[in-house]
Amino acid sequence: MILIADSGSTKCDWVLADKNGKQLLFSQTEGINPMALSDKAISNIIHGNKDLEPYKSLVTQIHFYAAGCGTQSADKKMKLLLENVFENSTHIDIKEDIVAAIHATTSQPGVICILGTGSNCCFYDGKNIVQKIPSLGYVLSDEGSGNFIGKELLCCYYHHKMPEHIAKDFEKVYNTDMNQVFQQLYHHQNPNKYLASFARFAFKHRNDPFIERILQHTIASFVETYLTHYHKELQQYPAHFVGSIAFYSQDIINKQLSERGYRANTFVKKPIDSLMKYIVNLNIQS
Repeated sequence: MILIADSGSTKCDWVLADKNGKQLLFSQTEGINPMALSDKAISNIIHGNKDLEPYKSLVTQIHFYAAGCGTQSADKKMKLLLENVFENSTHIDIKEDIVAAIHATTSQPGVICILGTGSNCCFYDGKNIVQKIPSLGYVLSDEGSGNFIGKELLCCYYHHKMPEHIAKDFEKVYNTDMNQVFQQLYHHQNPNKYLASFARFAFKHRNDPFIERILQHTIASFVETYLTHYHKELQQYPAHFVGSIAFYSQDIINKQLSERGYRANTFVKKPIDSLMKYIVNLNIQS
């Protein structure tokens, strides 16, 4: 059996398929980021997936895509942890999330963008990944992401820049006690996940001009920080977008790209279905 996982920092989607591509199981757990989580935390998430429990001994091939992968140490860490759970696996392939975004959107050259909990961008020439600037994570960067939106909302709330009617609803939805907020940001394991949780509030209030300005600024920041470095490529090839923030901001993205003479070709909220098709086709071809 083939096990495919696609993980951001918030959620991890798991799909189990037979060699012919028939889906046997879909499951979802907390996100797994080997750069952010300890071995024990990751192991607990995998072992805690009761849906996979009956199939652990039957899995022979694993394709694991995740934020935080892509370095030798992170990939080795994930491979060892997966080997400990799926003891009969003879093939374990670990790839970073940007590779998942490519496999889920195109086989042709294009600029690939991730706008989810975090953000990232690269150019895919049809064979190789060219990343002109790195993703610096939620502390230093992450323009265009759920983290970015969360920071903007929190700052506006505490700096009294949020309109009163929005602030009142914000207080109904979230615990705004500063001690609790700082506890989440500085003492919990996934502050990026916490920050990104505020994005849902923003999209709920999209009809408000204040929120719309934040979303416009979020996308503009991504375009300025990342896409301007791929101006030459975008003159010839389309952009492809993966992630919930991109999916729910399609109108903003299309407008801002069009104003620069760029075009967006694909928006994928969750890559997992496309990844399964890609892996199955890969197995058939080999």
